[in-house]
This record gives sequence, C-alpha cells and structure tokens, in this order.
Amino acid sequence: MRILLLGMGSRGDVQPLVALGQRLRRRGYAVSLAAPADLGHVVVGSGVDFEPLSFDLEGPLREGLGRESLRGSARTQVREARLMREVMAGTAEQLAGDVTRLVDTADAVVSGALTFDLVDALLDPGHRGGRPTKPHLYAVFAPVWPSAHGHSVALALRPRAASWANRAWSTLAGRVALDLFRPAGDLVRARRGLPRQRFRHYTSAAERTPTLLAASPHVVPPAADWPAALRQTGYWVRDDDTASALPADLEAFLDRDDPPVYVGFGSMPTPDPGGVSRIVADVLGRLGSRGVVSAGLAGLTVPAREDLRAVGPVPHDVLLPRCSVVVHHGGAGTTSAAVRAGVPQVVVPHAADQPYWGRRVADLGVAAAPIARKDLTAERLERALEVALSPGARAAAYALGERVRAEDGAGDAARLVDGYLRGPSERTRSG
Repeated sequence: MRILLLGMGSRGDVQPLVALGQRLRRRGYAVSLAAPADLGHVVVGSGVDFEPLSFDLEGPLREGLGRESLRGSARTQVREARLMREVMAGTAEQLAGDVTRLVDTADAVVSGALTFDLVDALLDPGHRGGRPTKPHLYAVFAPVWPSAHGHSVALALRPRAASWANRAWSTLAGRVALDLFRPAGDLVRARRGLPRQRFRHYTSAAERTPTLLAASPHVVPPAADWPAALRQTGYWVRDDDTASALPADLEAFLDRDDPPVYVGFGSMPTPDPGGVSRIVADVLGRLGSRGVVSAGLAGLTVPAREDLRAVGPVPHDVLLPRCSVVVHHGGAGTTSAAVRAGVPQVVVPHAADQPYWGRRVADLGVAAAPIARKDLTAERLERALEVALSPGARAAAYALGERVRAEDGAGDAARLVDGYLRGPSERTRSG
C-alpha cells in the first residue's frame, strides 16, 4: 500500500512528515511525500520518496504577497487573512493539479491544514456525508480545533481560562481559515460539478476524519472538548542522523567557549533585516553572550566579530542542545526542537499560531514572556534574555526536555495510521 503525505508549507510542516514516513516504511508501507520543490533537501536521504510540487516556497515568501503578509506589515488579522488568501488563490491551480495527480496514484492520503479541504474535495463520493473514496487522515502540528480551554487552542480570547468565548472565537477562526485555504478545493469541486461547500460541511468532514496532533501533551494539554477522531501523540522526530553534521567552522565556534545564544526566525521575513540584526548584535554584546545567528528568510546578518557566527540552514536537533538560549519566531517546529533540546527560549511571534507557542512556553516557565514582532526593541530583548538565562528557566527547560524526549510521537502516530488502515478491529487494539 502506498501512502501519500502532503507537506504543503514551510520546513516545519515538512520535516515532521519525514519522521512519520520513515516509521510507516518500517511497517511495510511505500511512502511518498509531496512538498514545495525547494524543500526537497529536507526529504532526500530519508528513504521516503519525494514528490516535488510544481512551485517553490521560499521565493514567494521572500517577494510579493507572501513577504507582504508575513513580514509584519499586516498589522491586523483582517489584512493578514486577506493577503494570505491571495497567496493561496495564486497557487490554487498548480496545487490542485499536483495533488490530483498524486492522490490518483496513492492508496491512502495524509493531508495537512493547507490541503485538507482539497483532499476532501478529491475524495468526495459526490453525496452528502458519504465515506471518502480512499482512506484520508489529517495531520496537524498545532491545536486548531474550537475549544473552550485556552491552554489547548491556538486562538483564544481568554488564553489562560476555560470559557465559552474561547470556543466562539476559535470557531470564528476556523471560518476564516477555510476562506484562506479553500481556493484549490473550490476549483476541484467546480470541475467535478459539485457545489461549493459551506462551513458546516468542512467542520463535519474534519470531525469524522481520523486526525493526528503531533504535539507533546506536556506542552499542549489535551482538551475534554476535542473531537473523538483526534488522537494526540508526541512530536514527530527523525531518528536517523543523515542530516546531523554541522559545518566545521560552526563546530569550532561552538567548542571554543561557553554555549552561545541562537537567534533565527525561520521562514518569517522581516521589513527591516538590518535593524533587527543590529538589535541582536548590540544586545548580545551588552550581555557578554556569544551568538549564532541564522539568516533565514528574514535575511539576518551579523557584523564581523569573534563572538558572533552567521549560519544558513542547520539541523536544529543537533545545534540547539549546544546553545544557552533559543530566540525564535515561535513556529511549531522550532518550538518543539527547542523544547526537546532542554534549552530556555525567547519567542518573537510574527503570525498565525506563533503567539500561542510563545505563551505556552512562557507559562511552562521555560521562556520569557513573548515579544510581538512589531514590539521588538533592544530593551525588551535584553530583559527577555535575562529571564531566559536565569537558573529557574534553565532548570525548567532541562526538566521539560527530559519528559518530552522520552516520548516517541512518530512511532505512536505510525501505529495509529497502521491501525486505521487495517480496519476497525485493528484500530480497537491500537487504541
């Protein structure tokens, strides 16, 4: 049986699927992973077949609408949503064509947040409430279901309480999300002569689709009002070392002195890379801390100083445990890597679910209070680093890292997928 994994998104959306694919291969499945063409390097060497989508990710993020929506110029949720929908609409035809071709050759499909509605459209038998024409599972890396529990939902009005307002607000967020991600699914339905679906169809489909949340329960506490189809595992982490080597000059820098502070904003661009770079360099200099600064899509740079080292893409699971603090954007992948590393954090959220992750790690005592991207100043960053470098934060981060590293999220997820594909009796034994 061939399982298709759909990794539409950034590296943080693709890398966990590589880990799941490896575990599924051990169980005897043929596995292919579809992702933007320029993320092939994340998959190559894993043993999982790579199926490149017919567009890149980093180019659109660096330039045009993608950069405009993510770099911080979108000051309101409404503007951010409108710009993101334009991005999705611009790739809808290519995405629909690629995924249609790949789904046709697969026996089962694991979709993500950006492709769930598209796959639902492709597998719709053409009548209301019908079973999909082949097995479909849903994999997500943040708690996106409507919930009253603020600690367990990515968008909440009262994030540290249980309240009907949280469920209402997160339901509204779901409506907005469907509007953002539906262009490719709408295109497929129109071509098949099917009607454009309402939000209640989308929620009904999501609630009955077997769903895997790849996030540790030590970080995202399970909520009593999550749907029955949802199963939570730990984080999905590759267990091979094919990508574990660090550049020789970075190794020498790490070995030379005390562990440095890592700074990197991943796939988040910024309108002022020079200004952010100067803030980072100045603050680290005042604190007497060395720094490893990742360029990322923000294009961060560092001055020629002995205490600073600029890097390109490097494996977080290898680098972060050798750092003293991780300063990052709050993406699900980077947050999980920092948690597993057992290292304190400073989160600078830019968009989407990033404020949630910044808040959660702060509530767990392993990070300073998050600093919104638009509020980042040298003074705020310095105060946050002082908190993260404190003995209390270091001890809490170490303890949380030990608990999370003891989990086998990818293995548990592969077992659940296997049980689902083998049928109801096997699912009962797997549960």
